[in-house]
Amino acid sequence: MQGGFIFLRDYKRAALALMGLSVIALYGAAIAYPVDRPERADRDWTALPQVAPEAALVRAEKLDDSMVAVSSVAELRQTLAAIAFELKPVRRGNARVPRLFVESLPEDFDSRMVVEQRKKAFIRTMLPLILKANEEVRDERRWLIVLEEQISSGREISEASQAWLEDLADKYRTAPNDFSSLLRRVDTVSPTLALAQAIEESGWGRSRFARHGNALYGQRAWSKGAGFVPDARAEGEKFEVRAFDTLLDSVRSYVVNLNRHHAYDDYRAARATMRAEETELDGEALAATLINYSERREAYVETLTGLIRSNRLDQFETVQLSSEPVAVEDILVASR
Repeated sequence: MQGGFIFLRDYKRAALALMGLSVIALYGAAIAYPVDRPERADRDWTALPQVAPEAALVRAEKLDDSMVAVSSVAELRQTLAAIAFELKPVRRGNARVPRLFVESLPEDFDSRMVVEQRKKAFIRTMLPLILKANEEVRDERRWLIVLEEQISSGREISEASQAWLEDLADKYRTAPNDFSSLLRRVDTVSPTLALAQAIEESGWGRSRFARHGNALYGQRAWSKGAGFVPDARAEGEKFEVRAFDTLLDSVRSYVVNLNRHHAYDDYRAARATMRAEETELDGEALAATLINYSERREAYVETLTGLIRSNRLDQFETVQLSSEPVAVEDILVASR
């Protein structure tokens, strides 16, 4: 960190650069759709874009998302105050969540803090990241539905769209022509549940894995040097807690993990039922399907349920990101 300032990275330029290099590089961009596909009868196919990966370019032109680096809890608080990000109006549905994405938790996030202040700081840090990851999956799902409709109607899709579809299928570990499986996997996660698991797995952001490796969800890696060796790792075990470049990368990986690992088939089935019934996701009900997420099994599920209830995390289930980027001048904070 240089000079104690908050630095911003312009993801608009990055997205445009990636698009220029390869139109099949899209692995994300971002609204949950029911499992049932839209009606095809009145679809105007001529109005639809022919190259699915152009979604990344469209979003990059509209949004100027910035990732912010903070060196201390004090800077984090200053940043959140500068953009007037408060949880009460968000909980009540009177405000949207600012498009402010914190790169990493400050190293002193494990310092002594008033409990409620820590909770507010952690939720305000995590919520935009979860919504951003969901936004990316929504766009994947949108284009997936478009391509399914095109193929089902007998229309050919472009080579770029076919390549994008194959990459998507590889990402979610299914066949590119298996739209039923893809649509069950390419879907958003419950913000309620994602918050609860981040809280439990990171100890409200205090764990060394979270502070030094952006590891929010305790995901394991079996390659030596991929992360951190847990202090309590059993003799003979070789796994590490996977580290990430940014907090957002950790959230993205968590979303993909829930969406493709065979251990979470019950989770995806429950979510698909909720989609078919056109109800909002129920974080508590989905938590009940995650007994395989932790060796604690049922006790882990009970802990998640307790966190959801005691912190009223279900109030964040339907919140949305702001459609406007955060102005750079509003979040630059001078060094102490």
